[in-house]
Amino acid sequence: MTLLPIYIIAAGIGMAIALFITRPEELRHMRLAQLIFIPSILVMLVYCVSLGGMFGILAGAAVITGMAVGITRPIAHLFGIGLTNFLDNYDWTPLEEEMALRPIRLLIEKDNYREALGELEVLLQKHKPTYEAVLLKIKLLHHIGRVDEAVAALPGLIALSNSTAQQLAVTELLEFLTKQNQDPPKPAAPGTRRIEIHHELVLFQMGGDSPPPHKFIPPGAYEVGETIHGNRRWLKLAGEDWGNDEVFWEAILAGNLPPTPPLKRGVLWKIDGMYQSLANIVNGKSRRQLHVESQQLFSEAKQFIHQEDWQKALPLLQKASACDPDRYEIAYRWVLAVRHTSNDDVTAKVVSKVLLQSQWSKDEQDMLKQLTRPLAR
Repeated sequence: MTLLPIYIIAAGIGMAIALFITRPEELRHMRLAQLIFIPSILVMLVYCVSLGGMFGILAGAAVITGMAVGITRPIAHLFGIGLTNFLDNYDWTPLEEEMALRPIRLLIEKDNYREALGELEVLLQKHKPTYEAVLLKIKLLHHIGRVDEAVAALPGLIALSNSTAQQLAVTELLEFLTKQNQDPPKPAAPGTRRIEIHHELVLFQMGGDSPPPHKFIPPGAYEVGETIHGNRRWLKLAGEDWGNDEVFWEAILAGNLPPTPPLKRGVLWKIDGMYQSLANIVNGKSRRQLHVESQQLFSEAKQFIHQEDWQKALPLLQKASACDPDRYEIAYRWVLAVRHTSNDDVTAKVVSKVLLQSQWSKDEQDMLKQLTRPLAR
């Protein structure tokens, strides 16, 4: 019996091992060498085993020793990362943040924007979000065309900002991301309401000056009223001409639930994901087909969203989210549609379901939980 098929299988296994152990950006420079070294070693091991006898055993032992020496560094690196993630307490210092974001910035420099976004989302699931990390995520979302997701994540930066410059940058970024959306907002509701915020907020004087004067208000309770400023709905202090975009007020309401650490799903979660993928294949639809179908449904739903026809958008968004449960932009819009068409209890149940359907970042979880608040009619 020829050993050629066994050699091919051994070489394939070796290539898979080499690709796996060189996944981290810090080990990518070793990938080509490992793709040659490990398959060759496994093929030699098969040959030694085929020889049999004492010579074959000794030769096989020597080959295994050589392989162990060759993969020591990447294996040690992967083990160190795993141990660090296990012991990590979801927080990081500025120095640690800079070190963690460095591989992602390297991917951006190589124009690997989608890969950089994926690495950043994984990082945000393991650590407490910071202003710089979330800002980088928003820029990546905008660059690859997921503008709605970028806008949805933007208000969370207000609670993470620690200076005037940072809050001013957030407001400018919101204006930039939404300037292409010329759909007029609903008319401002008459009267005032009392709200309480847990974080300081920058307010702008709603006059004709450019740039407008600004000031900070500390955490506390304020009487505010709705107004239309430009093409956005703003909240301004009652009896005064100072205000800011409504989404920023909502992002730091004192009643908001604090973000909870993301669940670290283990083997059972991965098995469930594998089972779902196999079920989709059995049902005749691959993951790629489902993503395409999800995008088509979402594009149809967007037309109704722009018309604020949430009743017609709701079934399309629900189907789109079922096809692609990991896409936050769709899940967020689905909850919005439920919020506009159902009562608060139904909205809370859908939010709970969406929170469990994927591994959202803390900022994404926080934005979803904000939708459980009663909708202002």
